Amino acid sequence: MRSQVNLLRARAVALSRVYKDLFKARLAAALPLAWLYRWLFVEREGGVNGVGELVLADLRDFCHANEPTIFDTDPLIMARREGRREVFVRIQNFLNLDEHKVQQLMELDDGE
Repeated sequence: MRSQVNLLRARAVALSRVYKDLFKARLAAALPLAWLYRWLFVEREGGVNGVGELVLADLRDFCHANEPTIFDTDPLIMARREGRREVFVRIQNFLNLDEHKVQQLMELDDGE
């Protein structure tokens, strides 16, 4: 059990180093930000990878992206909801997914 935890921790540290290097390289080479989002979330075939689906499902719920309206009588709550929704839409635009894949993500059960 302990060795599995240590292995998982080592893999997480290695992955975090890859991401840090990638973002440092982006700053140095001025890669388009959309390219980085696609690298993190999208498989070669154009679909969202497994981890990306889980992250996007969590963001979808947090950002109220699948709710038909974000209206609230309190303007501060409504502004916060709109800001969250705008972040989700920005990520969606960076990923440049077709309409069918976006619909699948909106219906994905994130297990909670």
